[in-house]
Amino acid sequence: MASVDTLEAAVIQDQKTIKEITTQTSLQRIDGSQIGKNFAVLGTPDLIKTLQMMPGVSSGSELMSGLYVRGGDGSDNLFLLDGVPMYQVSHLIGMFSSFNTDVIENADFYKGGFPARYGGRLSSVVDVGVREGNFEQWHGNASLGLVDGHFQIEGPLWKGKTSINFGVRRTWTDILKSVATLFIKGETQQEMASNFHYDFGDFNLKLVHKFSPDSKLSFSGYYGQDLMNAMFLFNQPGTKLDLTYRLKWGNTLGTLRWDRSWSETFAMDASVYYTNYSSRMKFLTEIDSKTTDDEGNVSESNIDIHENNLSRIYDLGGGVNFYSKKFDGHHFRFGGSGIFHTYDPSRDSGILMTSDGAENINTKDSQSKHYLGGELAAYFEDEISLGRRWRINLGLRDALFLVDGRAYNRLEPRAAVKFMATDYLDLKGSFSTMNQFTHQVAATYLDLPTNLWMPSTAKVKPMNSNQLVLGGVLKFPQNITLDVEAFYKTLDHLYEYTGANTMLPQINQWEEVFEEGRGRAYGLEVSLEYKTEKLQTAAYYTLSKSERQFDTFYYTWYPDRNDNRHKVTLTASYRFNKKFELYGAWIYHTGNRFTGKSGVIWAGGQELDYALYDSPNNFALPDYHRLDLGLNFHRKTRRGNESTLTISIYNAYNHVNPMFGFIEQDGDKMVGVAYGLIPIIPTISYALKF
Repeated sequence: MASVDTLEAAVIQDQKTIKEITTQTSLQRIDGSQIGKNFAVLGTPDLIKTLQMMPGVSSGSELMSGLYVRGGDGSDNLFLLDGVPMYQVSHLIGMFSSFNTDVIENADFYKGGFPARYGGRLSSVVDVGVREGNFEQWHGNASLGLVDGHFQIEGPLWKGKTSINFGVRRTWTDILKSVATLFIKGETQQEMASNFHYDFGDFNLKLVHKFSPDSKLSFSGYYGQDLMNAMFLFNQPGTKLDLTYRLKWGNTLGTLRWDRSWSETFAMDASVYYTNYSSRMKFLTEIDSKTTDDEGNVSESNIDIHENNLSRIYDLGGGVNFYSKKFDGHHFRFGGSGIFHTYDPSRDSGILMTSDGAENINTKDSQSKHYLGGELAAYFEDEISLGRRWRINLGLRDALFLVDGRAYNRLEPRAAVKFMATDYLDLKGSFSTMNQFTHQVAATYLDLPTNLWMPSTAKVKPMNSNQLVLGGVLKFPQNITLDVEAFYKTLDHLYEYTGANTMLPQINQWEEVFEEGRGRAYGLEVSLEYKTEKLQTAAYYTLSKSERQFDTFYYTWYPDRNDNRHKVTLTASYRFNKKFELYGAWIYHTGNRFTGKSGVIWAGGQELDYALYDSPNNFALPDYHRLDLGLNFHRKTRRGNESTLTISIYNAYNHVNPMFGFIEQDGDKMVGVAYGLIPIIPTISYALKF
């Protein structure tokens, strides 16, 4: 059963440091029992924020769940939960990820060298597995953090045969608010009133039944939802304004999987699944007014403005994978998959104006798109052993995408090689091609639930990436490991939004408001780790460059907005004894980039309303850095259960990092201004394991 510690540094075991026969590059495998021990922001350990600390990864806006991998744009990451794709992986508009660390068995994070069994995204794969429940005994844990609570329980439904693992999370701030309002008396007549409500919750369920030692059937399900309501009422004599806002979004998914082994050398798994992501946003504005003329006649008018937005995508899919264990120096893996996609966004809005009961204005606008798409793929991998020192992995994936009578067929070659030069030095290299048929349509750079998912069409081509990785792992005595990787990556058929400056992207004309371009990224990543029974330390460094070229915006290459040239992460945890442990992490990277005016046009001594821009993303925010600290106190309760009190401090020396900036005119000079929002955040949480 996973520990509920929330502060010990996550033991991120690079596949490169595990002594097993594999050619894999750019893979970090995180054990589920350690994910929950990572530093906890607001009392909750988080998988995505653990991955953000890794070399080659940019995090975007502070505290958000952005994952920008080796020049990616954040929408090109494949997130899998027990093999099922998830399209939205965050709560609280990015502050928490959708992965409950209480139930996770492991997580594999691929930045390159992708095995042929994965496809559909350009930049990374995050493959998260949910742990099977205990088949012999009942166990569980409960924890309460700053804004949410967790509960997890597992055990046998049929001892030795059937198990269950169930985990649930929910915010509790809205409950406290409801209780507090019972003791607070408000004025019944107010000129202005407002009300805000937010909550999120999710649950995971995994059922496993063993027919025999060689055959088992499992069901895995997830449901998560965020709900935000806001109301504003302004009431003055003659005028009443009522504004209501409601936003609801979340994921639902379920998968049924059969694992079967026929012999020591041949096995398979087959699965069918359903996944759904939907976001619904509603605005309603009502304005009532009364006017009295000089003769005492009263006239009334009413204005109703409404807008409903729906973003939805759901998939029905399945696949089968076959495995052959080592046979004459070969280890085969092959299979296929199919996905039926439904893209179904819509928007309707209207204005109704009446005066003294007579309808004066009634306007309506409706936008919608409905696409049905099919995605078929087949793959083959062969892990080849050549003598004692050479390992080669050759793979090929064939992907076919069908939508609106258009077919895209893409071959994706994959190759990796490993040379074990000595007992202490491994050299590796890989090449992989990836294609992405689904596009995230966003009017802003933020990962908001208002963004749309749309398919490749006749006008919008599938995105493509090619990546070359070269690296090596050097194992020193005394548990010290040095891992170095260099990468070069190209991205083609990227799309940037050029439409109106609005939070909501276009629906009916979405293909026309995007421009096509390309990208490239290259760099060097260094990981140095030292581990003992009590002390675990790691130092990660990234030197990289990420660029874009869109002819519509600029004639040549320019920096990407997440082009962080340098990134350093230092982590350490020390367990003094069984009751006390300390954790610290320092994060530094050069600032994100933004587009600002480099000058203005003057005429006749007057500044004209025209700005000059020398290139996109021409300015960088100040460098980012912060220190996180935390400690755990463990004790046994009177009943022998383990409890943990966690105290953590995010941004310990209170350095308010800039989140956005702009350039303004100051006399005859241009001055940059940056704004930050996140100060020091202390947190306390309590967890009980039973």
